[in-house]
Amino acid sequence: MIQMTAFHSSNVFRTWLVVSGLWAGLLTGAFAQAPGRGLAPRDAFAVTASYANGQRFSNRTTEGTVTVAFFWNSNCAVCRDSLPELRANLAGWKTKPFSLLLVNLDRKADDWLAYEKLVGQTQMNAKGLLSVRMEGELPTGVRQPLTLLIDAKGKVLKRYEGRLAPEVWDGVADLLP
Repeated sequence: MIQMTAFHSSNVFRTWLVVSGLWAGLLTGAFAQAPGRGLAPRDAFAVTASYANGQRFSNRTTEGTVTVAFFWNSNCAVCRDSLPELRANLAGWKTKPFSLLLVNLDRKADDWLAYEKLVGQTQMNAKGLLSVRMEGELPTGVRQPLTLLIDAKGKVLKRYEGRLAPEVWDGVADLLP
């Protein structure tokens, strides 16, 4: 169980939600959607995931870097179309403390591994690129792709559902030294 805090103009109120371990693991630090009240920031980002070689992902890996976490699925055309833009922006900030965390949500690990193998034939792994597969699924009602802008302290600052928003890159540029 986690606590989520929502803010409404000058009045602060608390909303308690009972959520599954997946919801807590994925969106610890993401934003809670309060109906009619906008988005309310939460604590630190965390996700339970593994690399293609089976090694567990550590949320400490991105400490000290501005991070864009992109949750995607190889069956999602919008997701696949966004990946080249994500990689291009990563290359543009290769000398900065920036990480791109690609979090795959395919139901079958083999689908993700086949995609990674195909991409690996034409693109080298860049500094700051982390590609992992999440254990479980996004909570019901969350649209893919999901993009989170995370500051160097690990706090999620913005959440975008659907097409990759240009504001993501403005946010990264504002946060980088």
